[in-house]
Amino acid sequence: MSSIGSSFARAPNLLTSNMLQRGITRTSLEMLTVQEQISTGRRVNRPSDDPIGTSVIAVLDGRIERSDQRLRNIQHASATLNTLDSALGESTDLAREAVAIASEQLNTTSDAVTRQNQAVVVQSLLNELFSTANRNYLDIHVFGGSTSARPPIEEFRGGYRYVGQGDGLRTDIGDELDLPITIGADLPFGSLSTRVKGDIDLNPALTRDTMLTDVRGARQLGVSTGQMNITIDDGVTPATFSVDLSAAKSVGDVLDIIESAIRTADPAALDGAYPTSGLAGERLSFDVAAGYTVTFDDIGAGTVARDLGLQGFTYNDANGANTNANQDLDPRLTDRTRMGDLAPAVALAFGDIRFQNGDAIGFVTTDPSMTVGEFKAAVRALDLGIRVEIGSDGRAIDVINEVSGLTMSVGESGSTAATTLGVRTMSDRTPTTVLNFGRGVEIAHNQINPVTGLPDPNRNRDFRVTLADGSTFEVDLVPDDLVNIGTILAKINSEAAAAGFGAVFSAGLSTTGNGIVFEDTTGGAGQTSVSSLNGYAAEDLGLLNGTFGAGPPATFAAQDRSGVRVDSIFSTLVELRNGLDGNDRRGISIAGERLEEDIDRIVRARALVGIRASRVDKGEDRVLQSRLLDEQIRSGLRDLDYTDAATRFSLLELQRQAGLATAARTTSQSLLDFLG
Repeated sequence: MSSIGSSFARAPNLLTSNMLQRGITRTSLEMLTVQEQISTGRRVNRPSDDPIGTSVIAVLDGRIERSDQRLRNIQHASATLNTLDSALGESTDLAREAVAIASEQLNTTSDAVTRQNQAVVVQSLLNELFSTANRNYLDIHVFGGSTSARPPIEEFRGGYRYVGQGDGLRTDIGDELDLPITIGADLPFGSLSTRVKGDIDLNPALTRDTMLTDVRGARQLGVSTGQMNITIDDGVTPATFSVDLSAAKSVGDVLDIIESAIRTADPAALDGAYPTSGLAGERLSFDVAAGYTVTFDDIGAGTVARDLGLQGFTYNDANGANTNANQDLDPRLTDRTRMGDLAPAVALAFGDIRFQNGDAIGFVTTDPSMTVGEFKAAVRALDLGIRVEIGSDGRAIDVINEVSGLTMSVGESGSTAATTLGVRTMSDRTPTTVLNFGRGVEIAHNQINPVTGLPDPNRNRDFRVTLADGSTFEVDLVPDDLVNIGTILAKINSEAAAAGFGAVFSAGLSTTGNGIVFEDTTGGAGQTSVSSLNGYAAEDLGLLNGTFGAGPPATFAAQDRSGVRVDSIFSTLVELRNGLDGNDRRGISIAGERLEEDIDRIVRARALVGIRASRVDKGEDRVLQSRLLDEQIRSGLRDLDYTDAATRFSLLELQRQAGLATAARTTSQSLLDFLG
């Protein structure tokens, strides 16, 4: 007969039942957990399964998710760079085909008709290059720089204008891969805009409205604001006090704050009613009363007085203005600067300025009230593909040609406004090295007679000028004459004077547009003309295809050879096409030489793209390796060991069966079993 051991204390049936049920339930829950783990393959399915492991898993999940996004970015970057590489390869092939055409058409077997036919082929190459330069991948224009949403090259008045900006589009492909995945079209195809740098320091005057940020200061280091000391000496008791210029934004603010402080300290120190402080040229000026002296000094290591040109200078009724020339505040040129406030070395003239790009011409009228910003806006409104900017040094105005394939010039229109403003493309100061798109002027010099072996004057004379009355004189240019346009004109005039034509002939610059102009007062019935003798000087100066005007006086206007081209493959192909179409052997040869330089530029750009692509590929490998390590660590924390789980499940199942058997046996006993 079974019985309950004496070690088992008496307990209510309900308590015993609950205890047995909890044990079975706990085992069942553990079995359910293991079943869930086996079905999901994960050891951790909820934070409560492993709080510490869950936090680590969450960090790893975030890293892996970022790695996945970075991998997608890298793959996109790689595809974009591959598109770039392909486009650059096609561009190189197009350029080499153009070089082959140029070389072939320089043969003596080619005639004008053949070259005109090849001009059509070059135009098709231009069209292909235009399409290639606007190549896009997934709506990203790979040559658009940082502005990749629209085509970077647009056709404009028969030329090609670059409208992209920046060095390239960047995306998140890792801190170690902070590189653009697109490039600007200027990198492989050329500058796509060319600047005519102003050649005159416009020397803007200092005004009360001049902002302190636009002032270089007496030390050429800008103007600092803060406190400085002012000493007022009435001849009896000097008084020193400080003034704070921290709130000053303009030169007028500085003058007003200083004058207000002086008048507050001693109302009699300055003459006249407020305000009497002002400007003397580019320096500050104060109207000090008779018998008074005012001195400015910096405080400690401060530089306010020095920056304003006031340090250590004494102002009195005999010397109201600072007369030290080194203390000019030297303001910069800004969009707010009025033309009337400019003071170049040569007095500024006002009137019309003629702008030309290709065949399109426009005029801008300047006057003293016009600001530099308004001048820029007026040029932009001409819609010639020309823009005006303030030079990087803040002293001059630059004019920029934005259109490849078009030649830009800035000239006069009856005044000297362009010359005095420093923006004329052909003035007396223009270096001859910039003529003919940087080729300069090729003269005949030091030519030797092959028979005598001695210098031959006849082989060194460059061109002959024929006057209207049939008389002639010759010009022999030497290297010293090629400094600038002014020295060339001086040499031509001196040769004319030496030949006895100084009173009836003069060479100068056109008053309308650009170019050299001969004025002939011989009164003959013929035409003034120029013929080449040796070298290419006459052609390079535009004298061979000049225009005769009967006058009086008779004139001969040369072609403008100072025009500005954009240094790009688009310009070169346009010039090659025009050279072929016009049967110009020299033009074809020059274009062919420039194409070699264009090819080198494309090849260099392709090499850069290749380097970037290689770095991106290596970056992808690093991200993949890092992601794999994170996945391994996460797997060790999160994923299930199936062998261990199966063993635990088997043990839990055995434990549950034992619990059920024990519960059945225990709950079936009664008090009689206990008493027995």
